[in-house]
Amino acid sequence: MIIENKFLDYNIQQWKGTCQNNEWTLLCGDAALALQQLDDQSVNCIITSPPYYSLRDYGVNGQIGLEETVNEYINALSAVMDQAYRVLKKDGLLFLNLGDTYYSGKGASHGKDEKSHKRRFGLRPVDKSGGLGINVCRKSIIGIPWRVAIEMTTRNWILRSPIIWHRDKALPESVKDRPHRSYEYIFMFAKDRKYFFNRQPLIDKQIDEDVWTIIPRPSGTKINTAPYPDELVSRCLSIGCPNGGTVLDPFVGSGTTMKVSLENGYNAIGIDLSNEFCQYVIKELEDL
Repeated sequence: MIIENKFLDYNIQQWKGTCQNNEWTLLCGDAALALQQLDDQSVNCIITSPPYYSLRDYGVNGQIGLEETVNEYINALSAVMDQAYRVLKKDGLLFLNLGDTYYSGKGASHGKDEKSHKRRFGLRPVDKSGGLGINVCRKSIIGIPWRVAIEMTTRNWILRSPIIWHRDKALPESVKDRPHRSYEYIFMFAKDRKYFFNRQPLIDKQIDEDVWTIIPRPSGTKINTAPYPDELVSRCLSIGCPNGGTVLDPFVGSGTTMKVSLENGYNAIGIDLSNEFCQYVIKELEDL
């Protein structure tokens, strides 16, 4: 149920509501600016998957992921994470899911992707001659997740664990000269040496603690996002957020983090640049 709808500084639109005795807040606007509307140390846990570099065009001006160079992407994402650091409690954790991309250097793509019209074709920034600015060879994987993670460690974040998300039963890539990728990274960051962490759920599941085999969630939504599975969010919550805490996703997309958090008894805050996505999330939350 929506209980508030108003505009804040920087023309950020805010909705507030309640769901299953928990509170949620949704902000529509630039993530770094929207985060400035939140109080210091006001969230217990952050679970998010930002737009990957040069892989999707969501059709929104100012979106992260379409920068001309890798360093511009890293700086734009790090600026958001600087604000995330401020709003995270001292004993809080950040779970950051990032995928990688390759530098083909071939120029324009002539393919068609019937599964997602949001995928970029034409001359991508990542394929422009010299556009990367990092001197990698053609056909090389760029190493985006680790480049971002290392930059964040220079900005006071403590990288505690790189978790491998094994995307079980994922569709194979259309390449013939290298192994198909079936994993992505989930980086677990802390802002202090002492933080909330509950290992017991990992012990109870009798699984590899830093290799999570989870089937990717098919994009069954009516909007073109790349949603991650509910189980991934649930696992992060179970080990990284105290009961009844507040969870933040500064790139909320289709709202998986907010939905799963509310269903499990947490308060939730989401941010997205796209008004279309925000309206979708509101409907999803009202249907819980």
